[in-house]
Amino acid sequence: MGGSRRLVAVSGLGSIATQHIGALSTLGGLEIVAFDPSARLREQALASGRVRRAVATFDELLDLDPDALIVASPDFAHLEQAQAAAERGIPSLVEKPLADRLIDARAAVPRIEATGTATMVGYVLRHRLAVGTVRRLMAERAVGTATSFQVMLGAYGTITAAASRFATAEPNRLYRDYSHEWDYLRWIFGPIREVLAVARTTRDVPHIEHPNIVDGLIAMQADVVGSFHIDYADQRGNRSLHIIGTGGTLFADFGLGTITLRRAGTDREEVIRQVEPAAGPLTRQASHLLAVADGTEQPRVTLRDGLAALEATEALIQSAENRCWVDVPD
Repeated sequence: MGGSRRLVAVSGLGSIATQHIGALSTLGGLEIVAFDPSARLREQALASGRVRRAVATFDELLDLDPDALIVASPDFAHLEQAQAAAERGIPSLVEKPLADRLIDARAAVPRIEATGTATMVGYVLRHRLAVGTVRRLMAERAVGTATSFQVMLGAYGTITAAASRFATAEPNRLYRDYSHEWDYLRWIFGPIREVLAVARTTRDVPHIEHPNIVDGLIAMQADVVGSFHIDYADQRGNRSLHIIGTGGTLFADFGLGTITLRRAGTDREEVIRQVEPAAGPLTRQASHLLAVADGTEQPRVTLRDGLAALEATEALIQSAENRCWVDVPD
């Protein structure tokens, strides 16, 4: 990369883009530029003092020749912007989901890969300390062979934190917003084989998404079957993963940053505490993006990972609509 200070571009100035800018601003040695069609958001970004320049079109942003790009625009623009950056040789991180339509992602991923430009997907939970530790413990067979798991996610707080995103109606948003869960399950257990989902909507909340509660089963190719619950109903919020193995159990509370191990043959609990600031995973992800742009690291979450999470998302939607098991392409 040229110069003593690196230029990092951010496309979009919504709530997640603001979080990315905050993470980047803690790294030092960077100049941040941004694009958003909203003059109001551009003015706010400049007033924050974290953004050096804000432009009105995406082409203007690319013309600044940034060293790296974060695509935090609306879902429908993710692929087009990622491909435009890749064709100019600009390494990028694309926020999840990779696209708003699976068919578009299937077509675009090979085209972007063919450019040879590093492009990664923003499944930031892979940068959360507790999630990484769970993956390591399972690889070390800390609880033997995994036989089952339970995912719990209550995320109504997202609606409050990103109110503008929810200003317009969009069916099935819950599956896509929390495709994080399908991604980290793949990261820990390997590919997903098939899924079964039941979706419903409660009206006893201030803001109603359709659906706002989904429960189901996920069968992994590794012969592990687990259940999941995700919702936009729990206003307190929770995110956890419970794994049952042949040699014990593991319970990870990702919100608290604690992992509790109960090994077979003993009543003793082992508690691993990995409490971190809320911005910690985003900051590590930003640092990783710069290392990928430098060529010193390979993307932790590839375009193929992003596509696989989208495949699982679409399969879950189809399952809920058709009330049947649905296969997930590998």
